[in-house]
Amino acid sequence: MLTEDLLAAWLRLTTVIDNQRLTAAHGAAAGEKPLSFNEAVVCSLLARAGEEGGCLTATDLCRRTRILKSQMNAILRSLERQGLIERRGSGTDRRRVELRLRPAGLAHYRETHRRIRELVDRLVAEMGEERVAVLLPLLRQAADIFDAMEVA
Repeated sequence: MLTEDLLAAWLRLTTVIDNQRLTAAHGAAAGEKPLSFNEAVVCSLLARAGEEGGCLTATDLCRRTRILKSQMNAILRSLERQGLIERRGSGTDRRRVELRLRPAGLAHYRETHRRIRELVDRLVAEMGEERVAVLLPLLRQAADIFDAMEVA
């Protein structure tokens, strides 16, 4: 019964959060196309890499997100069409194509992130910091366990 209760709670949480609605409804400023959930994840990784003075490749992004290469290519084409990312050849390896957020992409991502943070801040306010502090390590542990699982 515990397993079924956990599964039901997990499914309800993921349904309520509805990643598309989270980024789409709260992630775009006036006149901007909202980022899809996967676009927001990719922009997040590219933003972090840029802050650290680096860049990522499509292969790096696939490995970090576990998104299939064909899906990643579609995400990158969409971001490129929107003018949010750029692809550059590596100065040391012409086979390597590096991806970076353009200034407009970074601004769009930051606005999306800010709006999502407002929602998370509301959750913390409703639950209370103490309860969230208890929940956070449990969520991280659950993610680590799932991450280590080999699924056939």
